[in-house]
Amino acid sequence: MADAKKKNQQIQTIGLIINSYKEQIVQIGRQVIALLREQHVEVLAIGEEAEALQIAAVPVEQFCNEAQMVLVIGGDGTMLRAARTVYGTELPILGINQGYLGFLTEVEVEHLDKALVQLLNGNYEVERRMMLNAVVYRDGECIADVNALNDMVVTKGALSRIIRTELYLDDELVERHYGDGLIFSTPTGSTGYSLSAGGPIVYPSIDVCIMAPICSHSLISRPMIFSPDHTLTVRMESVGAPAMLTVDGQNGVELQQGDMIYIRKAKHDTCLLVLEQRNFFAVLQGKLKGTQA
Repeated sequence: MADAKKKNQQIQTIGLIINSYKEQIVQIGRQVIALLREQHVEVLAIGEEAEALQIAAVPVEQFCNEAQMVLVIGGDGTMLRAARTVYGTELPILGINQGYLGFLTEVEVEHLDKALVQLLNGNYEVERRMMLNAVVYRDGECIADVNALNDMVVTKGALSRIIRTELYLDDELVERHYGDGLIFSTPTGSTGYSLSAGGPIVYPSIDVCIMAPICSHSLISRPMIFSPDHTLTVRMESVGAPAMLTVDGQNGVELQQGDMIYIRKAKHDTCLLVLEQRNFFAVLQGKLKGTQA
């Protein structure tokens, strides 16, 4: 949901996150830094990305405390990583698309100059997107506590063996699942892996959790939508080979038989900068067809 449009505070410090493995994106990042410095805007970056951009690196804590917003150059994967990097800070994120589909990125790279002017003039809105939190317990001990903007996926490992899970809504058994796994998605992630598994497309401002089974061995196992006010629990009933909990397709937690995974709405949202109100369904059609929306 977008906050009411208003004249925002003048931006003096911007955090920059890029896909530093692509030279073209690194070059665009350096151009952005030059443009921002001409407007007397300080640019912060962390780790190897700062080295690639040829600026001094700052610690993540300083990055989150001093930046007023975050500019991301890359695809949806870079946006997802940025959302987890600044989780809990309420820092708004603006994405510049240099990836494939770019559902999360707001601006195409050819419109970058115009977007920077609009951004520095304070003409933008902030749209909040819910995130998911998953806590994994093994033998009564917490072994992982992770957050995702798109999805959490409980899936089999490299070997083609089914996994058996039990899914609970709070303390009520929903189903026993036999198959390749389960996808738990936010509305933001409903256009990703969940969609490929037959899950519904959900308007991004609606707070729900979507569950989509992967290659189920049951004809009655179907995607479901749950209220974010409840906790979903997955019990790893039988794991014939190593299984994984994958977070936004980027980070993983190895799962064993008997592990308990508690999935709920995260305490904090991701804040996305919106420069222009666009028709969600027009954007969706354009992206899925591989055309500009």
